[in-house]
Amino acid sequence: MIWLEPVPDALTPQSLEIQASILNSQPEFNLMVLHKAYVEPSELEEENRNNLAMGEKMLYIRSHDRIAGLITYLPDYSADHYPWIGLLVIHRQYSRQGIGIAAIHELEQMFRTQGLGAVRLAVQLENKAGEAFWTRNGFTPVRRAADNHNNEVDVYEKQFK
Repeated sequence: MIWLEPVPDALTPQSLEIQASILNSQPEFNLMVLHKAYVEPSELEEENRNNLAMGEKMLYIRSHDRIAGLITYLPDYSADHYPWIGLLVIHRQYSRQGIGIAAIHELEQMFRTQGLGAVRLAVQLENKAGEAFWTRNGFTPVRRAADNHNNEVDVYEKQFK
């Protein structure tokens, strides 16, 4: 069983430790996005502050009462007024178990319940696994851009029916 749980405070030491543990279990992803394999919890604090100021929401992905991953999203990105998924990362220990797919379905259902018609996200050009995952889950590329880490990305969108 998979469910999404709002992170009560993304800035507490405990929460920052959990986030770093999840991210550091996927060093290849960190290299693509952050240009380094591992991050310290303290390094996440400033980015979290900036993202929370923009209205970002953070959710733990729970599987059988364990935190298996993390999702962040902006309900309304001011540049285009779409909701944006900022991050979906599954702890390596829980990879390849269908948790990411189940989490995306839960998030999409939440968006539909809120009356949203679409969602967007960015995928780093070298992230072929991410590209395949999002494409398999109904997302299509709409344009090329740069992310907040100055990585070249493809912007993907999924319309809800």
